[in-house]
Formats: sequence, structure tokens, C-alpha cells
Amino acid sequence: MAVNLNSRAMKKLSIIILILIFCQITASSQSCLPDTTWFSTQIQIDNFQTNYPGCTEIEGDLLIRGNDITNLIGLSVITSIGVNLWISDNSLLTSLTGLDNVTSIGRNLWIGNNNALTSLTGLDNLSSIEHTLYIKDNDALTSLTGLDNVTSIGGNLWIGSNDALTSLAGLDNVTSIGTYLEILNNSALVSLSALINVTSIGLDLEIYNNDVLTSLTGLDNIDAASIANLQIYWNSSLSTCEVQSVCDYLASPGGTISIFENAPGCNSQVEVEEACEDFSIDEQLIEDYLSLYPTPAHQDINISVEGKEIEEISIYTLTGQQVLQKRPVNGTIDISDLQPGMYIVEVTIENKRFRQKFLVQR
Repeated sequence: MAVNLNSRAMKKLSIIILILIFCQITASSQSCLPDTTWFSTQIQIDNFQTNYPGCTEIEGDLLIRGNDITNLIGLSVITSIGVNLWISDNSLLTSLTGLDNVTSIGRNLWIGNNNALTSLTGLDNLSSIEHTLYIKDNDALTSLTGLDNVTSIGGNLWIGSNDALTSLAGLDNVTSIGTYLEILNNSALVSLSALINVTSIGLDLEIYNNDVLTSLTGLDNIDAASIANLQIYWNSSLSTCEVQSVCDYLASPGGTISIFENAPGCNSQVEVEEACEDFSIDEQLIEDYLSLYPTPAHQDINISVEGKEIEEISIYTLTGQQVLQKRPVNGTIDISDLQPGMYIVEVTIENKRFRQKFLVQR
């Protein structure tokens, strides 16, 4: 009889232990790391899943900052970050692979001072950033590829002092920015074309000290009424500022205007206003007479302008890379060598350039 009692007691004890273990695992999966969590070594990242079993949703801040961190693969189970994600001062980190399952960040995404980081691949499933996207001082970063699924930024978009950054490719699907749009001190940046789908910002538009940037093409579709103040200065190569959003804002400004020390054509407010006058007339002429078909295109496109001679046609990727140039041209252009995707065709007529997007499909 005593044996049976002991057996029953053991069974009860086993059940209690199992319940406690289940409760502990459940609690861990539902609520983990509510405050700031700082990973400063590679071994901390490698041991994350062992030290925090079932932890997939970080409630607080996640700070990744360490001189020996080379990869983030140990964080591959994380799906969301409740407040801020800070990735800074990681001298050996080359990619963000390991954050592939993160779909949301509750507030800010800060990526700064990562000297070996070449792309943002690893953030591919992130669809929105509730507040600021801040990308600064990443010396090897050449594009923003990896942010391709982000459609909205609730606060500021701040991109500055990334010396190898040539384009903003990766932001092609962003349609709205909640407050400031600031692009500054990017010495290799040649194109803003990836911002072509942005239709509104919440406050200021600031473009300054980007040495090789020649054109504001890409900012065309921003609603001028959403711009509070306009600042364009210290861009030594910038000569083309007469995009639709800027022209509309200058016609009916809602705040302060600072345009100075750019290249001729965009060296003052007066110069841009004069260029906008010509732009609006010529743009209407092109809309009336430019013919580009088929769209989407497959093997070739046909381009013509009624009553005008086309001097040159160039085709660019959305990152600003020229992939085709012909002169003089009227008629069919073979595009069979182009990969599927969105492109910009630039037509030169009477020494003036006109641009239009088109899609290549196979």
C-alpha cells in the first residue's frame, strides 16, 4: 500500500513539475526582455536562444554594439522589437542577416558607425518604422538594399555621412515620411531616384552637402503642401532642382526657403524659379506629344515626340546607373538586355532633358 501511495505522490509531483516548466516557457515566450538589452559580444548573440528560450518578441530596446560582433544569426528567432533597435559601432559586422524575421519596430531604427556594413540585407521583412530611420557614418554602405518592404516611416528619414553610399535603392517602396526628410553629407551619392514613390512628408525637406549629386529627380511626387520648409544648399554639383514638388512649393511656399551654394541652375531661389517656369511649359509639351509604348515593355520600346527631334535617349535604373544610351534616336529601342524592373528613360530635346518611368517585364 505504501508503494502505491509513493507512486501516486511521484505522479503528482511529476505533473506539478511539468506544469511549472510549461508556465515558465509560456511566460518566456509571451514576455521577454522588457527593458534595454545590450549585446556587446558575439558569444552573447550566439547564446541568445539558449539563455532566453522561447523569446521572440522583445518588449523594450535592443542595442547591438560590440567590437567583436561579426554576425547576428543567433537573433534569427526575433520577430518584433517593442521600442528601439540600435545597431552601432560594430567594426566587424558586414550584414544584418539574422534579423530576417523582424517585421516591426515600435519606435526608432538607428544604424550608425558600422564601418564594414555593406548593405542592410537582413531587414527584408520589415514593413514599417513607427518613428525615425537614422542611417549615419557607415563607411562601406553602398545602398539601402534590405529595406525594400518598408512602405512608411512615421517620423524622420535621416541619411547622413555615409561615404560610399551611391544611391538610396532599397527605399523604392516608401510612400510617406512623417516628419523630416534629410539627406546630408553623403559624398558619393549620385541619385535620389529611389524616392520616386514618396508622396508626402510631415515637415522639412533638407538636401545639403552631397558633393556629387546633380539632380533632385526622385523627389518629383512629394505633395508640396506637405513640405513645411525647404533647404537645398552646399551641393556643389547640383544643377537640376526644378522637379515638380520643388516648383510647386516655390509657387506657394508654406515656410522658409534656403537655396544657395549649389551648381549653376540651382544656386539661388531665383535660378530655380526661372528653371521651373521653363520646366512647367516644356513638361506640358512633352505630356501632350511624347509617346512611349508598350508599357509594361518586354523586348523593345517605341519613343517619339511629335514635331520634335530627339537628340539623345538614356535609360537609368532607379539607383541612377545608366544602362543604355543612344543618339540620335527616333523609333524602336531594343531593351532585351535589361533585367525586369522599373527604369527611367531620359529624353533630350533641344538641350533639355525629360524623364519618364517605365516597367520591363518578361
